[in-house]
Amino acid sequence: MASPAQKIFEADSESLYDFVSKNGRGLYIPPYQRDYAWDKANVERLIDDTVQGLGALLKRPDESITFIGTIIAMNDAKKLTISPLVKNQVYSQVMTIIDGQQRLTTLLMLCLALLIEIESEWASLIKAKNIVSEETKNWIETRVNDMRGLLSQMLSEEQRNGDVEFRHFPKMIRAFRDTWSYESEKANYSSPIAWMLFEYVKFSRQENPNWSRFLTELQRTSVGADNEAERKHFVKMMKVMRTKLKALPSDDEFPDFAMIVHDPEKQDALFGEEFPEAMTEALAQILAKQSHALMVDEAGDLDIEADDKKTKEWWQSATSLISLLFFSRFALERITLVVVTATTEDFAFDVFEALNTTGQPLTALETFTPKVVQSIGLQHYNSSEEKRQLDAAFSYLKKASNAEARQKRSAELLVAFALAERGEKQSKNLADQRRFMRDTFDGCGNSTDQKNFVRHLADLSRFFDEVWVDGVPAVGSIKLPTDAALCIRFLVALGHTITAPLLAQYAAAISSAGQDAEQRKIAVEEFATVAKAVTSFAVLWRASRSTTDRIEQVYRDLMSKGAPEHGVGPLARGLRENGVLPKASVIMQVLAARLKADRTSGGANISSKEEWIEKTVVQPIYFVNVALARFILMAAFHDTVEGPNGALIAGKPNSHPTLTIDAWTTDLYISVEHIAPQSGGQWSSDLYVDDEYDRLGNLTLVPLSANQSLSARAWDHKRKLFAALAADTKQEAELILAELKGMGVDVSKAAGRIHSEHYLPQVKALASYPNDWNLQVVDQRGRALAELAWNRLAPWLGM
Repeated sequence: MASPAQKIFEADSESLYDFVSKNGRGLYIPPYQRDYAWDKANVERLIDDTVQGLGALLKRPDESITFIGTIIAMNDAKKLTISPLVKNQVYSQVMTIIDGQQRLTTLLMLCLALLIEIESEWASLIKAKNIVSEETKNWIETRVNDMRGLLSQMLSEEQRNGDVEFRHFPKMIRAFRDTWSYESEKANYSSPIAWMLFEYVKFSRQENPNWSRFLTELQRTSVGADNEAERKHFVKMMKVMRTKLKALPSDDEFPDFAMIVHDPEKQDALFGEEFPEAMTEALAQILAKQSHALMVDEAGDLDIEADDKKTKEWWQSATSLISLLFFSRFALERITLVVVTATTEDFAFDVFEALNTTGQPLTALETFTPKVVQSIGLQHYNSSEEKRQLDAAFSYLKKASNAEARQKRSAELLVAFALAERGEKQSKNLADQRRFMRDTFDGCGNSTDQKNFVRHLADLSRFFDEVWVDGVPAVGSIKLPTDAALCIRFLVALGHTITAPLLAQYAAAISSAGQDAEQRKIAVEEFATVAKAVTSFAVLWRASRSTTDRIEQVYRDLMSKGAPEHGVGPLARGLRENGVLPKASVIMQVLAARLKADRTSGGANISSKEEWIEKTVVQPIYFVNVALARFILMAAFHDTVEGPNGALIAGKPNSHPTLTIDAWTTDLYISVEHIAPQSGGQWSSDLYVDDEYDRLGNLTLVPLSANQSLSARAWDHKRKLFAALAADTKQEAELILAELKGMGVDVSKAAGRIHSEHYLPQVKALASYPNDWNLQVVDQRGRALAELAWNRLAPWLGM
């Protein structure tokens, strides 16, 4: 009894010929597949690999193959993937190629190049003086006819009905651009591969076609086509192939034909039979004559006779032709594929994702595009809004540095989109994401809903592209307030991508305001308020515990369920009944309530400032998240000045602005410094019992250039270095360093880098701290910093 796996896919090792030429089988490139992209190096490597396999055949006749990898295909028995489709005018078996179309396309081109070259060499040979017996000539002609038939089966297949050349279906076509049909008014072969194969069909029907002119004809018919550049690339790759094929006999890796003439075993390995005895004798005589003529010519004793020149010409032509024949035979029979055939497209992609480790898998966004094209219609797609929106999404993906990064961007984008659109938690699995995009799009009630679905995808892509990933402090051309821009940069550093689906919807409202200045101003203020509320919520929640403690579920619930107790429905676009986003003030209220709620109802259980401070000061905040520690310190240091005995107190507005995007991106506050170092040593032991040195009270911010200068020194020495760093003048800093040097302290690393030339009250306060540095001091300082941070951030939540 067959197992379930056997019913849904099969995996077979097949020769190139067996897979492609099977009677009634056509190859179909679905619309989400990328355009042909192989270049000269790829093509030459394929031929070189085949030549190496051919050389190995003479050593291991039963073992030599050229393996080109796995092809993943779906047997589209119901012809569901074919568009446009002329019913009953299609191959009986259509193999939709999920993976391997670049290789298969190149191999079909190689078959065409071989056929052209064999036809050209045969034409040259029959024009040459007949210097061999009829038996030899007939043997060669028979092999040419045999190979001509085999290669032509790789390129097209004749149907029972049809108008002249339209009886012949190209073996491979591409969705939306080509149509199999034996009626001239319905057939269309405009994609580069289908065009090339059909041009072959038309050319072959000429009376005595001159195959040496075929590529010139291809070049001519490519001019003026909508995809002229693509077609010319195909012609260029065909020329690369022909150049390589012409050079086969002189390739060091290629079997020496002169050696084959004298070796029946090699003849059998290459042709499946030995040469006729008369042919072997004739070729041996020609070889001997050629060798003698060559020696005489090289000695310069006399000219080669006319007959010798004709013999040489015949031999060169025959050598090229016969070499092409056994190379073609090897390519068709010994280029080997593992073909995985699935019964459904979804399962084919499951197999593809599982097997693919080094290739460039299609993203779920690429495989979604055909759904949109089908919905709109190919004739309207290029000028549609949907295409413009999808182009925006692809623009974001294309900025990734490589295929792996592009796949990662796509997966993360669609995880966020599923939450933003439907409030669903989506995995990064390629097949799952494909199904979500397809099924959700199909589930849209009408074309307007589908258009809004695609527009929302583009809005989220633009948010990731312009605001989230690239860090531009603007939405489109609209500059964001500095504190909102800071919040976005912090959320990115925190890895808090769960907030992007919510933030992106408020960002899209800015773009939707268009040229209405008043509406645009309101939308910017709303976005900034939401960004600050989300940031405050993240900081207050995360700083009070050592784990994320289900914070992501808060956003999933908001997107999928809303907050009914506040009159807020689901925030996911596809679930919002009236389509209107809640006011930013409502988002503040909802998040503040969630912060205060007890843990049994999914909250953080923070009822007051005092409770938050008590929980925060004991957390190893540096270990929890360095970006989080840095942001809390910047909030605490914002507009503070040094007070008595090392304290920091609130100063006048703009006295020391650190809670800005400029402060976040400068090197001045980039380094989170442990006051008591992580390594311990001469410091109070109570800071190292349970990693208390990672607490907020033991951290400060210093310029990046000064970080290494401070290093793991004793408290008395480090306090003086803090004083030098915060000195009012360079001379004052140099006096402090000189004092340390006189105490025997090595300050060579600090000299020249310790003076920042900026006002650093957070450092100056440490320099004036009167006590030893221990856990009690860390606890006291931590409470003071936590209170300062709370006072800055809690108002962002209306608390």
